[in-house]
Amino acid sequence: MAIHPYVGTTPARLYVTPERPIHVNRVSESFELELHNHEFVEINYVSEGSGFQHIDGRVLPVTKGDLFYLPLGASHVFRPSSPAPGRKHLIVYNILLHPSIMRRLAAKFPQGDGMRRFLETASPAQTWLHLRDQDGSFQRIAETLRDELTQQKPDYLLLAEAEVIRLFVLLRRSGAIGGAPAAAAAVPRDDTLERIVAAVRERALEPLQLGELAAAAGLGERQFSRRFRRLTGMTFTDYVQKLRIERSCERLLATGDSVSAIARDCGYQDITFFNRLFKKKTGQTPLQYRKRRKPE
Repeated sequence: MAIHPYVGTTPARLYVTPERPIHVNRVSESFELELHNHEFVEINYVSEGSGFQHIDGRVLPVTKGDLFYLPLGASHVFRPSSPAPGRKHLIVYNILLHPSIMRRLAAKFPQGDGMRRFLETASPAQTWLHLRDQDGSFQRIAETLRDELTQQKPDYLLLAEAEVIRLFVLLRRSGAIGGAPAAAAAVPRDDTLERIVAAVRERALEPLQLGELAAAAGLGERQFSRRFRRLTGMTFTDYVQKLRIERSCERLLATGDSVSAIARDCGYQDITFFNRLFKKKTGQTPLQYRKRRKPE
């Protein structure tokens, strides 16, 4: 039976309220945060470095200038390119918007307007969006928002709301709202490979052969490998290992099973190799991971 990743929900009250509906932070992404969704709208802006955005079952390589709009209910998590501290860092601005401000902004537009529908609609009816910052406008908005919310000068919330409106206007002008979905426009779809990747996610704990999957896609192994990496940002082997380690992390926290039993169930008969791979991917041994995370 397939084990699906656990998706936690981040409560709105931790960051935003109707009285203070906008929050901005600037974080260095790591491997600590798990896949999650939110009780608020989130806009991510990659400010420095490179890595990956895991979003609603897809893995997208990201670099400075990538912007994502995540409606209510969209699940995601960022990962830097390397688990080693200080190497290939990934710095992201997160703009968090309480549902109350989304409703307030939507009311400024007439019924039936594409912008109004966009602001009021949650996932999956509203897809997440992905586009590139062509001239630095989105970075300037993120920086201004953070400065206003940190310094809290007179009328800072009014200025912050004005910057949020400006951000959405720029999204609309880009064609992301009311035009072709930016997620599809920014990342060309590869439907054949997406079906294969979905199958890999479902069967990650089973023995998987690259050659068989390539044949199922009607491709040679080299072409399959190139297209697989272009879609996921990883080699086939790295992607399967990532999924298996994620499943083993879930088992470590959800059960009291031994490490060797979890390794075996996640596709690894060699416990030494599993321990070495687990530490490489997470920075901790399986027992350290269980001990440090389970009380939380």
